[in-house]
Amino acid sequence: MTSMILKMIDLSLMAEHLPVHKAELDKLASYICTIQDSEIKRAATEQYMIMENHVKVMIALMDPVQNETISIEDLHKWEPVQFSCQQNDIGMSEENILKELATSAESMANKNFNSGLRMKAENVRNIHIHMALQQSTMLNRYNALMNKFIKDTAPVSSRREQEETMETFKKMFNL
Repeated sequence: MTSMILKMIDLSLMAEHLPVHKAELDKLASYICTIQDSEIKRAATEQYMIMENHVKVMIALMDPVQNETISIEDLHKWEPVQFSCQQNDIGMSEENILKELATSAESMANKNFNSGLRMKAENVRNIHIHMALQQSTMLNRYNALMNKFIKDTAPVSSRREQEETMETFKKMFNL
């Protein structure tokens, strides 16, 4: 079996990213123990399994003996998790936890995508881009849950404002 020695940037980005995963996993576990709504708890648990899998995949990518055999398919090998919940209240409303879950998924998607673009080994790069897509999918789930449970405070534009904006850019680009 051949071995692949990673470029320092690939190794450094993953080494920098793994402690962030540890903190995010600890935070998710705390949230999961607090959440009462079954849909939100299910989504947060799925994100936990995804991120735990990301940790295993990144560590496998660091292993020069096996890293060439690690692929996108390895990102779908989730394992069930059990939580030993000691405390049930972290002093945050479920609404705020849901917002924080969405923010975390967005942040992790950004970090994975931006890291992936900078990575040199093709499989390492592609795996990180797919990690970003998994987090983006989680963000979509959290957004759907927020639409269900939380009043949207973003202002809506009017048809006139939208058409005026469109016309501005049609003129700018001579369309």
